[in-house]
Amino acid sequence: MKIWIPKEIGFCNGVSTAIKKAESIEGRAYCLGQLVHNAQVSERLKERGLITVESLSEVPDGETVVIRAHGAPKSVYEEAQRRNIKIVDATCPSVRAIQQKAMKYHNEGYAIVLIGDAKHPEIVGINGWCDNSAIVFDGKGKLELKGVEKALIMFQTTFDTRFFEKSLQNICTDTVKTLEIFNTICYTTSSRQYYARILSARCDKAIVVGDVNSSNTRRLYEIASCNCPTVLTDGTADIDIRKCKNVCIISGASTPTELMKGVLKKMSESAKDTVVETVVSDESVEITSVEDTTEEKVMSKDEALLAKAVSEMKEGQRYRIGQKVKCKVVLVSDDGVYVSIPSSKKEGFIPNEELSMDGNFQEVKDALKNALEVDDAEKMTLECAVISTDKSITLSKKVIDERYKDDALVSGIKEGKEFQAVMTRVGKECLTGKLGSYIVVVHASQIRIGYVKNLNDYVGKTLRLVVTSPDKVDDHKRVIYASQKAILLAEKKAKEDEFWDNIEVGEVVDGKVLRFASFGAFVDVRGFDCLAHTSDLSWERISDPSEVLELGKTYEFVVLALDREKNRVSLGYRQLQPQPWDVAMEKFPVGTRVQGKVARIMPFGAFIELDKHIDGLLHVSNVSWDWLEDINSVLKVGDVVEVEVIDFDRANKRITLSRKALLPRPEQNAPAKKDEE
Repeated sequence: MKIWIPKEIGFCNGVSTAIKKAESIEGRAYCLGQLVHNAQVSERLKERGLITVESLSEVPDGETVVIRAHGAPKSVYEEAQRRNIKIVDATCPSVRAIQQKAMKYHNEGYAIVLIGDAKHPEIVGINGWCDNSAIVFDGKGKLELKGVEKALIMFQTTFDTRFFEKSLQNICTDTVKTLEIFNTICYTTSSRQYYARILSARCDKAIVVGDVNSSNTRRLYEIASCNCPTVLTDGTADIDIRKCKNVCIISGASTPTELMKGVLKKMSESAKDTVVETVVSDESVEITSVEDTTEEKVMSKDEALLAKAVSEMKEGQRYRIGQKVKCKVVLVSDDGVYVSIPSSKKEGFIPNEELSMDGNFQEVKDALKNALEVDDAEKMTLECAVISTDKSITLSKKVIDERYKDDALVSGIKEGKEFQAVMTRVGKECLTGKLGSYIVVVHASQIRIGYVKNLNDYVGKTLRLVVTSPDKVDDHKRVIYASQKAILLAEKKAKEDEFWDNIEVGEVVDGKVLRFASFGAFVDVRGFDCLAHTSDLSWERISDPSEVLELGKTYEFVVLALDREKNRVSLGYRQLQPQPWDVAMEKFPVGTRVQGKVARIMPFGAFIELDKHIDGLLHVSNVSWDWLEDINSVLKVGDVVEVEVIDFDRANKRITLSRKALLPRPEQNAPAKKDEE
């Protein structure tokens, strides 16, 4: 048995975009009509807070409303603006293009003819962009355009392609002087209907997967039914294919891939004892299950087969997306430019929006029209990129212009101007990136000042670059050999020169403590590393810089010495702090009474601790008015005594103290008076 899956499966782009936009909304929102004709998806969106309404009158002022892929009349947008309703516009781009054409041609006096279902929301929405004046025709019977001089004919995007020509033949345009016809049937619709027709013709049974309320799904069912027995399923019913040799699965534009997988699983369960053969054809992808094994294996193999089928779907027969091609302009139309591509039988098309980077496509089209009139081969030849290979080849001039716009920078780069480039890959001991049509090469040694351990760390990063000489730009090979290190070295030197030219010995500077060493602290001054030695941090003896300074904190320092040749700057911190003896001189002037602790005792006296690291001498002769043979008989270490400062020698750092000065002086015996004679 062969199970055939067409090229087009899953959501179409319009439906997929609409669902993503709806799911991105946080909180409650409303949708004008069912967003997608699929019960599972609709239920999931409902659980996320999406409420389906039939008209804008059901939406409270100030709320959010989603315009589904079918689009909506112009009046809906106007009313929403009046009522401060936020619109999340998920209108399919193809439908939006039809709406814009309808409005444009209506304003130019054309009668608008829409071929499709008059009750379909897409047609209702399009009609609302031409003041509801459109003539809606189902393609059947006859339509006479009486009294119409100018007419525009367009189709519902999901119109049955089998009746395209017949519907046009059914319109009488004898009196119409100017007739414009646009085949606006969506390519996805055309493709799915095409595969429904050719696959059902070769199969014993066709399975159409989708919601019965979806018009495009019903149309696929109608097409397939003309060729073989057809089942329309939403995935819930069992499907028996045991007696079939060829079965095809076709899905509507609003059918998720997960539903296709579910149907495939059911089909495999029905035919799990049947050997199925796998082949890949030009028209579709056939998927198979080779072994008749357990249900679990069948399920896993089905998943793999479906993934294989999807992965094998080709994007184009000849060209790949992003490929650069040269083409020649053959026609300039309202929608864009038609071109011929050498060695290709297919015609290419450049939409208006892909003609110019700045959006001014009309200027480009005018220039191309002039080139066609004078047959200027050079100006008629364009370089474009392939952006789509569906049905026809869609090209973009804008992509190439964007890609090569930076080529204009190359002349300045040769003169030494700085530029930027994103590194995209790792080469042999180098990084590479792109600048316009040039490849930028940065050797590992030119990335930074210092060794680069892992080049992969720089992939995806933007480097500031410069070429060290004009010959580093090879125009023939389109290669630029650049360096970021040269910029960093130049900036470092400029920074150092500015530092050395603006600093002097004795200058007081702000410095941020960066790190400690056993011999001092490294301090950042104006971006330059300087050293404050431990001996220059405190007037007191310290063993570690952290006793005085804190990491990351900023202090004032004085510049003690400069050595430009060796790039050394010595700083001092203690020099800006008051000296202990200066403080002591203010704190303990002569005549001051103070209490102190006996720090140590010598034969000649006792040293009294007055302050941290400040001692005064209490000489043995100043201890008492009485003569002392041994000072230890009066004082011992640790005693707290009250003394008076009787002398302060700042130059020699000496303080003389007296205890007896605070004691009452002993009375002396007065001389006896002589008797009065």
